[in-house]
Amino acid sequence: MLRVIAILLIISIFIPLEFYIMVGSVRVEAYRVVLGLALLYALFNLRDVLQQADLVDILLFCLIGIVFASFWQNHGMQKAVESTGIFAIETAGAFYLARLFITTPQRFYWINQTFIALLALLTVFTLYEAFSQHRILHEIAEKLTGNHALDPRLYTYHYIRSGIMRATNLFAHPILYGTLLALFFPFVLLLVVRFGTLNYMSKLVGITVSMLLTLSSAPLLALIFQGFTAVLVKFWYNARQFWISLFFGGLATALLIEAFSNRGFFGILISYLTFNPNTGYFRILQWEYTADDIRENLIWGIAHHDWTRPYWMEWMGNSIDSFWLLLILQHGLFALILLLLACFYAVFHALNLVHHHHDQSRWMVSAWIVSFMSLILIGFTVDYFGKLQPLFFFMLGAIGWAQYYPFWNRQAEELVSASDSTNNSSTNKLRSNDKT
Repeated sequence: MLRVIAILLIISIFIPLEFYIMVGSVRVEAYRVVLGLALLYALFNLRDVLQQADLVDILLFCLIGIVFASFWQNHGMQKAVESTGIFAIETAGAFYLARLFITTPQRFYWINQTFIALLALLTVFTLYEAFSQHRILHEIAEKLTGNHALDPRLYTYHYIRSGIMRATNLFAHPILYGTLLALFFPFVLLLVVRFGTLNYMSKLVGITVSMLLTLSSAPLLALIFQGFTAVLVKFWYNARQFWISLFFGGLATALLIEAFSNRGFFGILISYLTFNPNTGYFRILQWEYTADDIRENLIWGIAHHDWTRPYWMEWMGNSIDSFWLLLILQHGLFALILLLLACFYAVFHALNLVHHHHDQSRWMVSAWIVSFMSLILIGFTVDYFGKLQPLFFFMLGAIGWAQYYPFWNRQAEELVSASDSTNNSSTNKLRSNDKT
């Protein structure tokens, strides 16, 4: 049953956003239905959930409680039940599908391999879309459904650079598509490093080309963060005190910049983390003009109320281009702290265990750390809307198996021993045949 739900989730991620129905004010897409089933499965198997529970589970439940209180405080009970239900489906549903299904290194490998294969297959459509300036997959979906879900601005010259249209493929925005590609880049790269087969190399090339054709800073920033995190993973065990000192030194530097710079630390960071100066400027304005809303609604946030800004900024719309900024704006400081704690606990718990793993599983744990850490960091410049938010929580739950490293090490050693025995047996037979 759980394997079927996992397969359905993967399929639903690649269904164009034009395929949806409205139930009242709720937009129902296939991935939400699948995650709803996953959440029901988790509730019916609560004993299994509790057996695997750790600090991340506790923090996630507290987060959902804070979100409910935020909606209740801002919009009343009916809206709180409806909106928190959707939030729980996209967060707890995705998290527990991963936590309950991905219980072995083999399943973690299979999930990543499946996503990589599908993303690589889409490279052909990405190339066509980018160079012909024709969003063919979305146009086909619009004709089939009659729904026009893609932002009309994505068809304009604003998304064409040097004659290349920023690719969206099946997804809602080039940033989301690029971030999804970057999410699985460490895994396919390590596959090439370990095995070096033509199959894996072609997938790596396909995913890399598709990332470049989104013409987005998000995936390239993710690759930069992944490079730094890979160094951290490599030298964490032998130089832990150095990395901790480096972190607190960086934190002190950030506080000094925040105190004495007129733009502040995040203003400077965001301005340099975007390739388009206009985009960087708009994001600085978002941080600047949401600050008063955050201060005035520090505990419960503003939920779905609009954030205040000058009349001349109305043309920008009400979107926020930062996952973490939007979280504290909508649901308050405690929601931000809870989720950041859950994420960093999961990352550093895996980081402290990675050196214990046998080589057959160590590289997969390393790939997850590198991938998820970059997802945390680029969340300051990208909002994970649509299908990317449940994938964020799915990846958060996808590493629970790593804590049982003694069992996987024994399994790996038995496989190696069995392989050696087979090879020795074959060698002995060859020797005996030679003697006869």
